Amino acid sequence: MANYCFNSVFFLGDEQRVAQVKALFAEIEKKQQQSNRWHLPSFVEGDRGHMLDIVFDNRAVHYETRWVPNLELLAQVAEKYQVGFINKFQEMANGIYGESVYHEGKLTTVTLDLEDLTGHQYDKSMNGYRLGDEVYEYQGDLLDALLELKKSQVSVSNDFTRGV
Repeated sequence: MANYCFNSVFFLGDEQRVAQVKALFAEIEKKQQQSNRWHLPSFVEGDRGHMLDIVFDNRAVHYETRWVPNLELLAQVAEKYQVGFINKFQEMANGIYGESVYHEGKLTTVTLDLEDLTGHQYDKSMNGYRLGDEVYEYQGDLLDALLELKKSQVSVSNDFTRGV
């Protein structure tokens, strides 16, 4: 049985094009619910990247993939609709936690490594995880801070990703 990787994708660009992408994801989910079978967009090359339990909120599309994020599929969708995206993903059982940015045809991915994921222990006296001068009550907040630190080292954080 597959471990599931949780994905939150923020599509960015022209509002109408972003709406078209979200409609595509809604169509995929509808087909999957009706047929109880996987569906991919007809233009996607390859047979990997299936999505499960697609849901939406005001800003993002959320879904699960098997084992790893479906970055190749997302890049093909972004290319077809001429949008960018930010995909935040995690599958903690296999030590996967990261973020990918697709902007102007370029995909950049930053992930935490094993040391990042296991290098900080909960400190009962501080009621949290210490990172530098900061203390994070929740492990997820710590991991987000570590990811932001790593992104700044590879200059992924730019105007395209701000505010997401």
